[in-house]
Amino acid sequence: MQAMSISEGRERLFELREKAISDNEEFILTHKDGNIVLISMDEWESYQETMRLFGDIEALKALLESFQKHDSKTNPGKPSEEVFSDFEILC
Repeated sequence: MQAMSISEGRERLFELREKAISDNEEFILTHKDGNIVLISMDEWESYQETMRLFGDIEALKALLESFQKHDSKTNPGKPSEEVFSDFEILC
């Protein structure tokens, strides 16, 4: 993650936007009153979804239990072909 002053970020905004979108790069824009981070909208939405999932105690509990079952081999899971069988139809 590259850091720069907010003034430099303003001068390079279109370049930074392109790198954030195409390469998933993140940039810290610094200012004496506080710093901000420039990321792509896709990255932002991904972070938001992760935070929503971590906020859902039941979903988090189920996720952790599934990891434990998988790791202990009591429930190795389904093959990807079975889970995504309908996906092939869409491609």
